[in-house]
Amino acid sequence: MHPLVVKHLLLPVHERLLGRPMPAYLRELEESQWWSPGQLRELQQTKLRRLLRHAWDKCVFYRDRIQQAGLSPDSITLDELARLPTTTKTDIRANTATMIDPTVRGGLHAYSTGGSSGDPLIFQIDRTRQAADQAARARSRRWFGIDVGQRELYLWGSPIELAAQDRLKRFRDHLTNHKLLNAFRMSPRRMSDYIDRIQRFDPVHVFGYPSSLALLARHARQSGRTLRTPSLQAVFTTGELCLDHDRKLIEREIGVPVADGYGSREAGFIAHQCPHGTYHVTMESVVTELLDERGRPVVGDEPGEVTVTHLDAFGMPFIRYQTGDLARWAPHACPCGRSLQAVRDIQGRKTDMLRTADGGVAHALSVIYVLRDEPAIRQFKVVQRPDLGLDVTVIADAMFDPPRQEKVRRMLQRRIGRGVAVRLRLVDQIVPDPSGKHRYVVSQAD
Repeated sequence: MHPLVVKHLLLPVHERLLGRPMPAYLRELEESQWWSPGQLRELQQTKLRRLLRHAWDKCVFYRDRIQQAGLSPDSITLDELARLPTTTKTDIRANTATMIDPTVRGGLHAYSTGGSSGDPLIFQIDRTRQAADQAARARSRRWFGIDVGQRELYLWGSPIELAAQDRLKRFRDHLTNHKLLNAFRMSPRRMSDYIDRIQRFDPVHVFGYPSSLALLARHARQSGRTLRTPSLQAVFTTGELCLDHDRKLIEREIGVPVADGYGSREAGFIAHQCPHGTYHVTMESVVTELLDERGRPVVGDEPGEVTVTHLDAFGMPFIRYQTGDLARWAPHACPCGRSLQAVRDIQGRKTDMLRTADGGVAHALSVIYVLRDEPAIRQFKVVQRPDLGLDVTVIADAMFDPPRQEKVRRMLQRRIGRGVAVRLRLVDQIVPDPSGKHRYVVSQAD
């Protein structure tokens, strides 16, 4: 479909039918990115008061917290936000019913975390929050001269997206110039097929996990193929750490810049690289704090835990949500001229790739999603042995009976290979690595 038809007709109609004001948000973001720091903070404060007033009126959990902190939702300042307790995944699991507004316009839409946390979280998102995140994503594409409606190829692996690959979804993707390739199925033969499909589709931009894109680029080089296409302008990565050697490999083989984005399903679209490489925070939608181990703002160049208040999340507010990731503040203004805050040295999203029995690899998320989507499982760790077998350590409740265990075992085998051994072990505690970090997927296979 012609990009202008998608941009000016199909996308506005699609967003209107869903009740999402994404095009209006995008127009606002195009203007506000050039505001002064003071103007951006004023916008944040105005939106923070609106959010806290809504949380006070609709969400008992947050009303109690605001009241106990002695704050007024209508006059709170950004500096006073730190008087509220931080919110953790444990808080959300224990208090979901009192954290949501089931009457929010457009209804609530259930999501669950992926990533490498290994600690699944089910939460709710409303249409306003969806629109804000989509608009921020579209703005980051425009930083590279790419507009909505232009051909985009996804090398992705979320079950939400993959389960929807029916005729209607494929037809919609065709109309909106999208194509999805499964990052969970990366055997050599399948990757050769992916290269053929990329060449036929000729995307303007590519989006995916950096490790999966690097794997595809490496396969193309080793097989004498190319991932370069006439229209390709940029590659956008997210979902895990974009390691320097993967970035260099992708840029060398594909011939366009790689720009990384940082965010999560629950916390939203937090930051994205501009052409100068700076991770600009989406200040219009999120208040971002970097906190030390005592919950205080970091000083100078110290790393701190990324803690987010999503200013456009009304169906289920995320107020001072601890992401578990670490980052540092960028010390200097970006040459691009935008006054948006900037972070650097983002840590905490790296996952290992797993070897498959057919000689290929599977993204770590392919097994994470299996375990995450089993409601009886509370936490897990997966170790792939040199013989490709999986040792899966699980903390689960009484519902995780033998039939459920066998179902999980079969699903994990399908990800790696039917002949691969999968050993499940139920425990009361999973001990962190000596570093203090939890690595939830570890591969010992060559």
